[in-house]
Amino acid sequence: MNKGIQKVFGELDSQVDPILLLRAVEQNSATIAIVITDSEGTIIYVNPRFTEMTGYTKDEALGQNPHILKGEDGLTNYADMWQTLLAGRQWRGDFHNKRKNGEFFWERAAISPILDEAGEITHFLAIKEDITERKEIEQELERSVAESVQMATTLEFVNAELKAAQSQMLQREKMASIGQLAAGVAHEINNPIGFVSSNLRSLDKYLKKLTDYLKILERKIKEQAPDAWQEVMPERKKMKVDFLLEDCDDLIAESLDGSERVRKIVQNLKTFSRVDQAEAQSADLNECLESTIDIVWNEIKYKSTLEKNLAELPDLYCSPQELSQVFTNILINAAQAIEKDGLIRICSWLGGDSIFISIQDNGSGIAEENLEKIFEPFFTTKQVGDGTGLGMSISYEIVKKHGGKIVIDSELGKGTTFTIELPLDREGDE
Repeated sequence: MNKGIQKVFGELDSQVDPILLLRAVEQNSATIAIVITDSEGTIIYVNPRFTEMTGYTKDEALGQNPHILKGEDGLTNYADMWQTLLAGRQWRGDFHNKRKNGEFFWERAAISPILDEAGEITHFLAIKEDITERKEIEQELERSVAESVQMATTLEFVNAELKAAQSQMLQREKMASIGQLAAGVAHEINNPIGFVSSNLRSLDKYLKKLTDYLKILERKIKEQAPDAWQEVMPERKKMKVDFLLEDCDDLIAESLDGSERVRKIVQNLKTFSRVDQAEAQSADLNECLESTIDIVWNEIKYKSTLEKNLAELPDLYCSPQELSQVFTNILINAAQAIEKDGLIRICSWLGGDSIFISIQDNGSGIAEENLEKIFEPFFTTKQVGDGTGLGMSISYEIVKKHGGKIVIDSELGKGTTFTIELPLDREGDE
């Protein structure tokens, strides 16, 4: 027996015959590979299982360094391993080694330093187990888990897409119903307001003629019957004829102005309901903004001042009704974010080959953690029952459909700015 081996086994247990101990180890280690090296790392002993695992014969292994097994993709931190062993402690870990035929395999090892009576390291004992099959099962399990996670992520994404599509469908059906209602209301109002305006204009003409006639009549009475004029003067003052004539002019003027405002609202309702426009056409976005402002003015006027800075814009081939819906959603949100004495600023400008629209408010703002969720379907920061969480997701999809972008910039407590960019070269797109 090799004297080095005899020394090792003698150091392990001086009370047992080294040859007997070696024979016992070799006969009872059918699944465990045993390697013993000297203090320099030179192999002085391997058991039969080592030769089975590695493909190296005993004669090929003896005198070699265990590095003959080291694979190109070895994963072990060798510096940490040697630091542990040279400190006199056992090291445990996995090696991705290479057999003699070039095949990679995994082995789990426990390496211990063997010390003499003076505490000096004389040898190293490595006990190894082939865990290639176990590793393959673990890797397959990891792949299965990764595939399951990927599938779950995909399903979640598809589910979100379906929810978004469903929300858009519901919103479009809702807007279609509102559009039909608006069209009906506009039609019903348009006829009576038409003849009311016509009658007021006629009444204005009649009143002017009557006023002129009264002035002629008063002049004739003063000239030809001054006594009679003196008699009717008290009654004239008592009945406040001058005031009545002046006030009638004001009343008719105010009524005509009111009927004109109603006519304009009806026109906006017709625009909103698509009665007078095609699905896609060339449109002036400034007119869309003005029309939208008239529609939502009642939401704005009691809370904030409205500033407009609208530059001259070229017509854009688009769906005016859909973009008006985007402007409506943003303006209503801006108004709802303001408690009182707020400011909403609307700007439009031409930049390069795109039209830009910005709507800014100095309301409550949006928390940073919610900014990325604003355009998600069903997400809302409003109280339960106050919002569906669909408005901004629909707005995002409409702008995206037009080949544009919508960007949000907000700071909690200071306000929010939505900036919409719409490219001009979209004519002919579906």
